[in-house]
Amino acid sequence: MSPSRVRERLAELVAVASDGAVPATAASAPDASLGALGLTSLGYLRLADAVEQEYGVELDLGLVAALDTLDGLVEQIAALDPGRP
Repeated sequence: MSPSRVRERLAELVAVASDGAVPATAASAPDASLGALGLTSLGYLRLADAVEQEYGVELDLGLVAALDTLDGLVEQIAALDPGRP
C-alpha cells in the first residue's frame, strides 16, 4: 500500500476513532494537528488500537508528537514495518 493510501486510510480511522468529531477531510489537511482538530485522549487510544490492528504494528504511545499528525503516523508505521512502502 502506498504512503498516500496509508495516509488516506489513517484519515478514515481518525474519523471513526473520534466518533465523527474529526472528519477525515480535516485530518488529512497538511500538517493538521489531530489534537487541535479535537481528537481527545480517548480518541488517540482508539486510533492507536485501530492502527495496531490494521497494520500489525505496536505504536509507542510515548511518542505523542509522532501520533499527532497523519504524516507522523505514516512515518511510525513505516519505521515499525520496514517492508511497507
